[in-house]
Amino acid sequence: MKQVDLDTNLEQKDLDVLVDKMLDNIGSIDPELRDTLIFNTFGKLILEDFLTDKQLEHTLKVCLDKLFWGIKEMESDFVFTRSFSALVIGIILHKDRQKSFLQHDVVIKTIKKSMEYVNLEKDIRGYVEGKGWAHSVAHGADLLTEAIKHPCFDNSLSFECLETIRQCLFKESITKAPYVDDEEERLLFILEALIDKGIKADDITYLVSAVSDDLQELKTKESHNLNFFWKKTNVINFLRGFYFRLLYKNAYPQIRNNITVILEQWHNETYNPSE
Repeated sequence: MKQVDLDTNLEQKDLDVLVDKMLDNIGSIDPELRDTLIFNTFGKLILEDFLTDKQLEHTLKVCLDKLFWGIKEMESDFVFTRSFSALVIGIILHKDRQKSFLQHDVVIKTIKKSMEYVNLEKDIRGYVEGKGWAHSVAHGADLLTEAIKHPCFDNSLSFECLETIRQCLFKESITKAPYVDDEEERLLFILEALIDKGIKADDITYLVSAVSDDLQELKTKESHNLNFFWKKTNVINFLRGFYFRLLYKNAYPQIRNNITVILEQWHNETYNPSE
């Protein structure tokens, strides 16, 4: 597959062939084909109205299926299929917010599948040497953020989304290391989307306290082993990032204070363990 000149007048039948070929190769382990050619072309086709509603619906249907390929596997190349299908689904949801071409029941299904995918994903590698970005947690977070932003998102699902963020911070790492590719930052996008949807301050406070409690429980069980330190890095970076996002917006002073107390507590446990 090579770069396609979309500025020429392509026949719809040619676009049908192109879309199917890209869908067949959406999880290629060739990073240039997957990232530079296929993903960027999908972005242009979807966002710049090259595709018909039927073609968009077909693309969504295939990507929703591919979103769960090899979902139980901890380390396989299927992660690229899942992760990049998630990105394309997110772009389609974004486009549907602009021009509403999807049936309501299809959107609801897509929103629920988005949540399910982020919860089930086990392979949380970021950059894979020789194969490029897997980045499933980040891409899944991008997808769930778009799902939450959609007008069809049911706010009763907000708490479940918070639980998804909580779970992601403690997913087991194949690479035996904490998140190192800004996954925590991308998880914050989910939280910001929920805030924009009007999630209750009490629910946000719950999340902040819950991830710290989970970390404390892990410390008790695993007694300062490496897994604890890796998860601690995830949680502390997430809370720091959230604190400054709220600070820059001059929002939720009480929640910021709660985060400060928690971060100070963990700081003291690390640097003043006898106090």
